[in-house]
Amino acid sequence: MLNLFGYQMSRGSGFNRALIMNKDLPMRRLKLHEYQAGKLLHKYRVPIPLGGVALNSKEALLVARQFGQQRPMEYVVKAQVLGGGRGLGHFRENNFQGGVHLVKTPEQVAEIAEKMCGKTLVTKQSGEAGLPCNLVYIVEKLSISKEYYLSLTLDRKAGKPVFIYSKAGGMNIEDVAHNTPDQIFKIHVDINQGLNIDDLLQAAKNLDLEDYKSQVVFLFKHLYDCFIEKDADMIEINPLALLADGTIVAADSKVTIDDNALFRQKDLKAEEDLSQQNYKERIAKSFDLNYIYIGGNIGCLVNGAGLAMATMDIIKHYGGNPANFLDVGGSAEGEQMVEAIKLLNNDPEVDSIFINIFGGILRCDNLAQSIINAAEQISLTKPIVLRLKGTNSKIAREMIKPREKELGIFFDDDFDSAARLVVDVAQKRSQSEK
Repeated sequence: MLNLFGYQMSRGSGFNRALIMNKDLPMRRLKLHEYQAGKLLHKYRVPIPLGGVALNSKEALLVARQFGQQRPMEYVVKAQVLGGGRGLGHFRENNFQGGVHLVKTPEQVAEIAEKMCGKTLVTKQSGEAGLPCNLVYIVEKLSISKEYYLSLTLDRKAGKPVFIYSKAGGMNIEDVAHNTPDQIFKIHVDINQGLNIDDLLQAAKNLDLEDYKSQVVFLFKHLYDCFIEKDADMIEINPLALLADGTIVAADSKVTIDDNALFRQKDLKAEEDLSQQNYKERIAKSFDLNYIYIGGNIGCLVNGAGLAMATMDIIKHYGGNPANFLDVGGSAEGEQMVEAIKLLNNDPEVDSIFINIFGGILRCDNLAQSIINAAEQISLTKPIVLRLKGTNSKIAREMIKPREKELGIFFDDDFDSAARLVVDVAQKRSQSEK
């Protein structure tokens, strides 16, 4: 599988994690690999390095040789996994250090690809499980004069897209914002009015790129077109590079797409790399459950994102570790409830389960019946602490309380004591298995 692409520009040609993202709530997004993000930006005429992907060392050698026929160059070989911290990671199978390497010859490209392809890259973000590296992205090493930061994301408080840019590129932008906030600039965009040329010219000035203002205007316009047309919720370029020949290039890019818009982004959906998802997330997604793996030992099943966050907070407060974020939303009944409980019960990392449901429109007695049905179908092996509050919660209590021992469920309608109980149960079960 050879895939070559790149945006070639001549000298002086006239162009004819994100900081603001709301991190309070886990969100569902389609993440693109770096090479996929590059291809997408390339379609929108955003300059990117000459690059190609390869599944193995033989393909990597062909890609590098093909590049070398165009002009002398050095190469950067990048493991393609959907996680940060690649450069400091290691491959589990061979303990090869680093998921990003600079090399000088096609033969060296092949050697690096051999050590990466088909291996598991472990980074700080991936955890010990690591992520499979199925292919590598080979790009031309750029001759960079200056690095910048640029992203386009959603400011959910303002209800508008926002460009975030800085002269401090190639580093963690959140650190820059914390330590030197005066180096961060923003442009909020009114989607009804579109981009304002004065804002873009000011951006060129703020970045000390007034001599390249036509390129800056071109770049911002085409990024915005891509963002809107492809239903992106983040496009991040870090670094945005000014090359020695005066060209501005998106040296490294990340793109995430709003899951809710995938019905009209079928081309991007078809490229989704499911191998990068935690297998539990894949199972949850098949039942339309909003599940995010965290890695603790207390499974959480909650309705409503706010209650889910509060549940995880109180578990941590009492010394426990949430295993997941699992929001069943307003459909916490029937088959979906059964599958949600089954997912947590079958998780080898989970020692206890906290089901914390508030019945508003949903009736607690109906929820209780769904939970009873699930307990009878699944043959529970993990103890459950159940808290139901809201509509018909007293009836739900009467349904569950007499059958606690039979069902393997502890019913507690007090949030605080239920949280302490689920942490205690998890700790005792964990200790008993050691």
